[in-house]
Amino acid sequence: MAKILPTLLLGSLSGGAVFLGLNGTFSDDPILLQRISELEEQVSTKEIQLGFLRERRRVASIEVLEQRQDPGRPGGQVTRFRFQELDPGGKPYNDGDWYEIDGDLLYIEALVIKFDDTFVENNDLLRGSSLLLFRRLFGEHQNPADGFAIDSVGQFPRAYSPEEGAPPFHRDLWKNFWDYALNPETVRESGVRAMHGEAPFIKLAPGGKYQVELRTSGGLTIRTQAD
Repeated sequence: MAKILPTLLLGSLSGGAVFLGLNGTFSDDPILLQRISELEEQVSTKEIQLGFLRERRRVASIEVLEQRQDPGRPGGQVTRFRFQELDPGGKPYNDGDWYEIDGDLLYIEALVIKFDDTFVENNDLLRGSSLLLFRRLFGEHQNPADGFAIDSVGQFPRAYSPEEGAPPFHRDLWKNFWDYALNPETVRESGVRAMHGEAPFIKLAPGGKYQVELRTSGGLTIRTQAD
């Protein structure tokens, strides 16, 4: 009987996913088949984890309504825009609000809770995805303290599900945000990687539309929306 030798090839694909290739025909060796099955399962799990880590979801949209020159205002111009928060499904939960800033640079201030990546590896849906609360909006010529308030620290984010339906763990994190953030031991025990504020900004163009996104394992990004 001719001897058949199977060849197993493991390579790195898609930033760390493992690929199993088979070259030729292999026998019905149960040990070999079991090993193949185990490797295929590892590949599938790793691909899911990597995809989850890179996943982004839209959390808000910005639409510029008007931008006009005004030499008497700081920055020499005025920009009016609409800001809409989006629900977990990516749909606006209301008609949004219109705001006006001097100049054309808009800052979006938010509080973010980021969990340890091990929760992603274990497919923990409760602690595997970053959480977000929009705090306020302001222009570069505006004092942040005078910005347009969205949600308040200690308040449950209004774009999430109703507070009474949220996991108690999430409610507690928002209610005691700075108590957790300023206590390293408490944060570590809760599985949180980081709790802090961040304020990315974008230059608004006439007629521009923008998407604000939250990375599953990270913070905010702002993308210009193509027509």
